[in-house]
Formats: sequence, structure tokens, C-alpha cells
Amino acid sequence: MEKELSLSRAAIDALADDIAETAAHIDAATHRLLVLIRDFDLAGGWHQQGALSCAHWLSWRIGMGLGPAREKVRVAHCLAGLPLIDEALRCGELSYSKVRAMTRVATPASEAELLRQARLTTAAQLERICRFYRQARSSAGEDPRVIEDRRWVETRETDDGMVSIQIRLLPEEAARVMRAIELGAESGNLADGAVALADAALAGFATHGGEGMIRPPVEVVVHVSADNLEGRTEAGDGLSAETCRRLLCDAGVVPLVEDTAGQTIDVGRKTRSAPAALRRALHSRDRGCRFPGCSHRRFCDAHHVKHWIDGGETSLSNMLTTCRRHHRYLHEFGFSVTLRDGEFAFFDPDGREIPAVPARPSLAQASFDRLAAIRAWSEIDISAASNQPGWDGEAVDYDGCVAALMS
Repeated sequence: MEKELSLSRAAIDALADDIAETAAHIDAATHRLLVLIRDFDLAGGWHQQGALSCAHWLSWRIGMGLGPAREKVRVAHCLAGLPLIDEALRCGELSYSKVRAMTRVATPASEAELLRQARLTTAAQLERICRFYRQARSSAGEDPRVIEDRRWVETRETDDGMVSIQIRLLPEEAARVMRAIELGAESGNLADGAVALADAALAGFATHGGEGMIRPPVEVVVHVSADNLEGRTEAGDGLSAETCRRLLCDAGVVPLVEDTAGQTIDVGRKTRSAPAALRRALHSRDRGCRFPGCSHRRFCDAHHVKHWIDGGETSLSNMLTTCRRHHRYLHEFGFSVTLRDGEFAFFDPDGREIPAVPARPSLAQASFDRLAAIRAWSEIDISAASNQPGWDGEAVDYDGCVAALMS
């Protein structure tokens, strides 16, 4: 048990001011962190270093929880369109908690009033104001039947050959769908979560030991030429040789012999490149994607370190499990994996090894002084009063706060 610390009133006041000033420095430094995260995300740096998303990279590189990491990325991008709130955080005048709450509802038209209220309230009070404001704004003066009629799902092909799916739902419906997508993504890209959700539905949620998929949930037929490994789907869409190599890594293969006119003259037996027993062994050993920093556990593929097309064995020692996206990384995006001293070693397209857990950067003893120096260089004056709310202790008029924001 810790011994109680006895301090004078003056020492207590000084300690309180030191805490407040340090917190303001941290919030100002958080602004710098958010700007760096936004630039890194816009540059696609996380993709170049083999991560599934910027949030996933933050989890791997700096040890940030995936939930907080996703929030950091969201807030970073929101602040780009909210200059007043952005500047208040940069100067350490607002806590990150307050800024995070405001970015959920703020627009360029409302940020000035939100900022005024943020300076007068505690973080908990501001959270309630933002929640009430969002609720009032979503249903102000509208017939519920009209709102429900605006629910829809649309799909359209994009110019780059992909498909865009847009869904408009009621808030509680959207929350359920997004939660299901997040669970399917298992900390990865939300697009992967949406595909995983569809796979689970089509497969009837087939699982093994409660841990996740151990077999491909949906069959898609792809025709691959033995001459050059280029392929095409049943719809006629072309597939590159490297994409076909990825698909053949873990697929059922049916050999066909065709004549010069393209007519099938012989069909062999279907065989699996990774039999069910081997997939179970891989799942038991790997427990999900083996790529550094990835925590996907479901809907994983079996990947050959040395492809069976090149003479590699379909065996436990020559295979590992990867999530669908990292499987693409290892085939189409130039990343690679080798077996070294009985362990899998991963490399980026430039041949640099990707560590399982990156080393934390070493900090100088005067790291806090360095933060203060950065603030001074930026001409930001931070003190114990920088982020002190102006709340006078009276009960907050939440209706009045929301009315001011709605006006």
C-alpha cells in the first residue's frame, strides 16, 4: 500500500497547476500527432509498410489500441475542415476529449458556437451537448415515415473497375451494421469486414471451435491458363497471373483440357491445394493471420511460402495463414515471406524486414522540455489556465445549448 503523501496547500496548488499545464502540453502535442497521422494516411504510408489501414499501422508501430487508433484517424481528418477547433487544440486550449466529441457533430457553420460552449463546459457536459445536438439535428421537424423512406441500398460500377455500395439506414440500424462489419474486420480495414460479413452469411456462419472460418466460405469459378497463369472470371473479367497465383494458393483445382477452338475435351478430378486436415492444422498453429501487426482471426487463406506451382510442398512447414488482404500483399503488392531458422520472416517490396513488434523510439531525459520548446517555437503560450473550462458551477441548460447550435 502506498504511503499517504502529506503536502501543504501551496504545494497542492502547485501540483494541480503542474498537472493542468502538462495536460495542455500533451493536448497541443496531440494536435501535432494528428496532423502527422493525417499526412501519413493521405500519403498511403501505412499501405507501403504492409498494414491493412492507418489505424492498424498505429496499433502495430506505436502500440495504440485499435479503437483509439481509428478515432485518432477520424478526428485527424475531421479537423482539416474545422479550422477554429483545430487551432484551439493546437494551442492546448481544449482537451482532446472535447475535440473528439465536437468532431462527431461539428460543421463549418456550427463550429464557432460549439467552440464557445466547449470553453464553458466540462468534457462530460460537452459530450451530452453534442449527443443532444446530434439527436435534434437528425429528426428536427421531419415525419418519421419520411425518414424511413430514405433508407436504401445502391450499387454502381466505378471507373477503376471496382463496385461502390452505398447504404442509408436509420441510426440504430446503421449502428448494428457497422458493429457487425467491425467484428468481421477484426481490427482491419472496414471493407474487409463488409466482405467477411457477406462470407459469413453465405456460408451459414460455419465455424470451427468457435474461432472462425477454416475453409473458403463461397465458391467463385476462375478459369486459369496453364501456359501463362492468366485467368478470367465466369463474367469474363480478366485476372493477372499474380492474382491467379494467389487464388491457386488455397483453392479447389479442376484440370480441363481444351482443343484449339476452346471446347472442353477432358475434365479431371477436383483437388484442393490445401486439404481440410491441413487447414485445420494451420488454423490450430497460426490462430489467424501471421503478417506482422495483423490481428485477423477469421476468413484466412492458406499461403504457400514457396508456391506449389514452383515445386513448393503443400505442407505445414511451407504454409501459413494470412487474411485476405495480406494474401494480396504477398502476391500482388510486392511483399514477401521466407522461412528462416524455423520462423517466418516478412519483407516489404524494398527487401526490408518487417519486425513482428517495432522497437519503441528512445526519448531524451528532457522530453517534456522538448515539447515545451516546440510550443515556444510555434509561439504558443501554455499555462495551467490554458484549458481551464469557464463553467460557473450552475446547472447546464442543455436545451438552450442545442437551440443555440440549431439556430
